[in-house]
Amino acid sequence: MNGVKTCALSERGVLRVGGPDARSFLQGLVTNNIDLAQQDRAVYAALLTPQGKFLFDFFISADPADNAALLLDCDGARMADLVKRLTMYKLRAKVEIEDISATQGVAVSWHADGAAVAATVTQRADPRLAAMGARAILPRNRLSAIDGKAAEWHRHRIGLGVGDAAADFEPDRSFPLEVNLDLLNGIDFHKGCFVGQEVTSRTKRRGSVRKRLVPCNVEGDLPPPGTPIKAIMREVGMVFSGDRETARVLALLRLDLIKDATLEAGPSGLVPDIPGWMRAEVPAEGQDDDG
Repeated sequence: MNGVKTCALSERGVLRVGGPDARSFLQGLVTNNIDLAQQDRAVYAALLTPQGKFLFDFFISADPADNAALLLDCDGARMADLVKRLTMYKLRAKVEIEDISATQGVAVSWHADGAAVAATVTQRADPRLAAMGARAILPRNRLSAIDGKAAEWHRHRIGLGVGDAAADFEPDRSFPLEVNLDLLNGIDFHKGCFVGQEVTSRTKRRGSVRKRLVPCNVEGDLPPPGTPIKAIMREVGMVFSGDRETARVLALLRLDLIKDATLEAGPSGLVPDIPGWMRAEVPAEGQDDDG
């Protein structure tokens, strides 16, 4: 398709969860509704701790070779930890958990202008935002023929204000609402039980999210990940991933301390640039809380 960019994401892995209990097994664990995962449709979900803290996120779709089995597009660097955690929950469930990353990998396609990318059986729309394009699980030999640059993909997602778990979430520390899983279709609050549901649902119901991962434009040199953010000498957040070319970062910020404040990350200034999909939770600068 004209204007579509594509790249392989070498840092992603693929996990296959098969067996007659595969869907019911994951349904009781993860934050989203597994029933929606089909061959041509992926769902975005996470696995949390019982205390409601983030552990892993992934995109789940049906295996084209076996609709009862599920494929998880996930962080390859933490694949062994994910397998270990799922195995811990397996008990007597009739489930087979297999890392198939040696033969299968992940590619993404997107329009630079944010237009949607058509979904197919192998290319599924990114369930977070239409502007994020589409994702595909492909054989490794097909991925090797894709010459797009992953840096361009990360520039696109940072431009949209969407975090990447490997760069922007802190396992066993971040809460899912802080990293916007609720705003990016990663949590179904009506599907029934999942690990960490009580804390997550209570936080959403009370509207008590104190911090959010938000995109900021940088005035000055791009601050490296981990740089503390201050407002009037008080620490109000931290820098995570960034893109030098567009002078933009994602930052975890205390929402109650940033309104009308001058934000500094080292010698550089930060100006929150709140995207439309986030404004119901984080009003843009100069916008009243009620609209």
